[in-house]
Amino acid sequence: MKERYQSKVAVFLILTREIEGQTQILLQERCNTGYMDGKYDTACSGHLEKGESLSMALCREAKEEINLDIQEKNLELVSIIHPYQEDYINVFFTTNKYTGTPKIMEPNKCDDLKWFNINELPENTIIRIRNVIKNMKKGIIYDDGDFSHQKIFD
Repeated sequence: MKERYQSKVAVFLILTREIEGQTQILLQERCNTGYMDGKYDTACSGHLEKGESLSMALCREAKEEINLDIQEKNLELVSIIHPYQEDYINVFFTTNKYTGTPKIMEPNKCDDLKWFNINELPENTIIRIRNVIKNMKKGIIYDDGDFSHQKIFD
């Protein structure tokens, strides 16, 4: 019997707010993780655990990583990426509805948590995140374009 392909699933939060007519996005600067340390990533992210839906996982991660309460019904799916050579499916949601004040809850994994204008991301933002935001603005939910190592990882 042929073995079926299996992927891990990761969820990502694109948290936004409107200030003086400008959309801002909350980004975290990664540290001590061994993956993209020193680069800005989405506000929070994590792996799907057994028995969780995608939205349940993201609500849990938001509480664990940035101390926010988010209701599943307030999450909007904005992107699915399948970098097949990594054996992951990455699912991105956005919301601007939450309770609490963003706060670094895992200082051993996050150096900075800051709001940026969505059109003026810091230079050290992960390329994949830049691509997701660009696609989100265009309404492109799934992009299985060139997933070469350089395009994904800068």
